[in-house]
Amino acid sequence: MKAWKLTQAEGIDSLSLSKAAKPTPAADEICIRVHAVGLNPIDYKLAHWGYATWHYPQIIGLDVAGTVSFVGKDVKHFHPGDRVMVFVDPRYAGGFAEYAVAKAYAVSRLPDNVSFTDAAALPCAGYSAWIALYDKLRVTAGQSIAITGAGGGVGGYAVQLAKLAGATVYAIAHQQHHERLRRYGADAVIDPERDNPAMRLIELTEDKLVDAAIDCVSAKSGSILSALIRYNGHIVMVADQFNQVPLLASTKAISIHEVALHGTYAHGHIEHIQHLADIGNQLATLVSEGRLDPMVEQVLPFAQLTEGLRILKAGTHSGKIVSSIKEE
Repeated sequence: MKAWKLTQAEGIDSLSLSKAAKPTPAADEICIRVHAVGLNPIDYKLAHWGYATWHYPQIIGLDVAGTVSFVGKDVKHFHPGDRVMVFVDPRYAGGFAEYAVAKAYAVSRLPDNVSFTDAAALPCAGYSAWIALYDKLRVTAGQSIAITGAGGGVGGYAVQLAKLAGATVYAIAHQQHHERLRRYGADAVIDPERDNPAMRLIELTEDKLVDAAIDCVSAKSGSILSALIRYNGHIVMVADQFNQVPLLASTKAISIHEVALHGTYAHGHIEHIQHLADIGNQLATLVSEGRLDPMVEQVLPFAQLTEGLRILKAGTHSGKIVSSIKEE
């Protein structure tokens, strides 16, 4: 099979498209004939960082959509031909290939009307947004939520899911993303380059501040947001962590949460991984029903996958970039 291999953890230029052996699933795994793979910022970051458990040359890639090719001997609920998607174990990766293996209990089913390219855009960003909103914030109708980096994958899904939950959403994103975010129903869109986000949020909330915030940018932007959260509010850090608590103790009693999707396999238990599959099933259903935009902006041939990673790194896109390996 063909696969993108990282020769050393030295960046995108260390990726090469070459031949690899087709993987064989363990007893509790399935082998997926990959139709499309989603590209995420974490992919080009891992191309630079590497992973402690990788052995080079390493096939990278985490977001996979395709059909079941073969199942391990203990797998009973999937069969060859089933349409599926999965966030694969980062410790072994293997998504940027014509075939990939995954734990069967991590895999989600795809409705027939959800394309593989749309499905491949969902796992990494969609699961992170779901965890931020439902597992951490436990969002309910009527809450107000500020989201930084709303133009990115996690931020864009977070805006949509928060609106589906009935929240008031203030999306902070660069101008190129505004039209799409308004289409998703954001109650206000703030440009961090042209506006003062803090002052705009104070104006928009009439000094009441927000119930919660999701930061998809940095510890610095998260620190700014923390001052704009109401007493007993919450902030979820997705892209970065605080080096120190941004507010003095015994003041606003804000709860700080972290989303660490990539730690699920290494530090979670089987029920945490199964939870990812459940999230995937629900996201795929929302896409099937036309209630969630998978945000696919560009679909590139498999041979041009690294060009997609470069576009992501440059930050000139709006929405998700997917690489298609096999025709729908």
